[in-house]
Amino acid sequence: MDANKMRQQIVKLHLGMAQTTITELAESIGYSRSAVSNVLAGRRRSAEIEAAVAERTGFRVEDLWSVADSGKKGDMNR
Repeated sequence: MDANKMRQQIVKLHLGMAQTTITELAESIGYSRSAVSNVLAGRRRSAEIEAAVAERTGFRVEDLWSVADSGKKGDMNR
């Protein structure tokens, strides 16, 4: 399993334990579900989405997203 898929599964598990969904998280921060899913899948980067995911799951951003990937893909807009 690659790192992006593993991150998706870990985040989904922890969101479930917090009794929330990706859709609810997206709505609470003003992004679409697809924008959040794209960040979780590693297809896009968004500091705001990454920070919200980390906060909601109890992880640090750097634990979920590699610093080496930070310049890899464009930052998402709302």
